[in-house]
Amino acid sequence: MAIACSGDPFSVLVCNLQQMGFFGFLLPWVFMFAVVFGLLLKTKVLGDDKRIAAVVALVVAFFVIGYGGPFLSNMLVNLFGIAAIVLAGILVTVLFVGMAGGDITKIFENKLAVGLVIGIGIVVFAIAAGALGAFSVSSDAIAVIFIIIIMAVVAYMIVRKE
Repeated sequence: MAIACSGDPFSVLVCNLQQMGFFGFLLPWVFMFAVVFGLLLKTKVLGDDKRIAAVVALVVAFFVIGYGGPFLSNMLVNLFGIAAIVLAGILVTVLFVGMAGGDITKIFENKLAVGLVIGIGIVVFAIAAGALGAFSVSSDAIAVIFIIIIMAVVAYMIVRKE
């Protein structure tokens, strides 16, 4: 059953790409191929021959997409969508700290900051994988909580003592 695509040209483009399987098959396949191919070349598990690495990466990418199917594509869409929001929040935080006169380069010398970044990464991955489905938390509530956390971190960085 075809869905009617209407609206501005970009909405029609995204709708048409969705109907053709661009987001559900092609992009996840290209992503898996690139990751496996890069890992095979970097680790040199199969030697230095790029052709062998390409064939193995091609087969692995098809197997992964065949096994993961729609769940994998939905998880990747959610993961990269949430990651884009988190990266935008980090950018805003960096801008605020820079405007307040803070030194961004010293943030990762603190083990707490490194742990916080790793924790945020784990939470983003878990949310994208659907781990919050059991808690039935709306995406609006998650966005509000995330904004409050960003505001608290920014406020702490501005008022803390050096």
